[in-house]
Amino acid sequence: MNSIKLIIFDLDGTIIDSANANYKSYYDALKEIGVDLAREFFDIHSFNGKHYKDFLPKLIPNPTNEMIEMIHDRKQEIYKNNLSSINVHPYIRSVITNNKEGKKMALATTAAKIAVKNVLKAIDMENIFDLVITGDDVKNRKPNPEVFLKCMEYFNISAKETLIFEDSDIGIEAAKQTGAWILKVENWATN
Repeated sequence: MNSIKLIIFDLDGTIIDSANANYKSYYDALKEIGVDLAREFFDIHSFNGKHYKDFLPKLIPNPTNEMIEMIHDRKQEIYKNNLSSINVHPYIRSVITNNKEGKKMALATTAAKIAVKNVLKAIDMENIFDLVITGDDVKNRKPNPEVFLKCMEYFNISAKETLIFEDSDIGIEAAKQTGAWILKVENWATN
């Protein structure tokens, strides 16, 4: 890893497993409008890592943009109370802490800035990254590589000197478009 100068990490599914926290939060938010979200349905459709505008319309009868935003905002409020349900990948945490000296560390996620801030604080990693890029900082979501490219541009580090840790197929597709080295994190979640 001597030629690597920048390591970029995705958040959900890579550093953390937040499936339980996300499910509990969406369950409670949807329950308030009379929609019962079954855990099996949530798991089968793998909502983690997907944008809420892509899956909430499929769950809400006669959805409007206003209702989708209301449910998402309510989920974000409830999510703060479910942060104790988040698990941190022990190996990824050690990769971050063991490589902190001498390499730039970036977090690149399309999650909302406030959610990222709350999660990083809850897992005691709020001051570990040299750069955090969230969904609020990009125009295009994964599989567009913008979130990763912004990290490389910020540090003026080339793709061949960059390693990206990612878990989702959409994230891997985005990472491949950058030309960087990629390590796929698979099947560690503790549901």
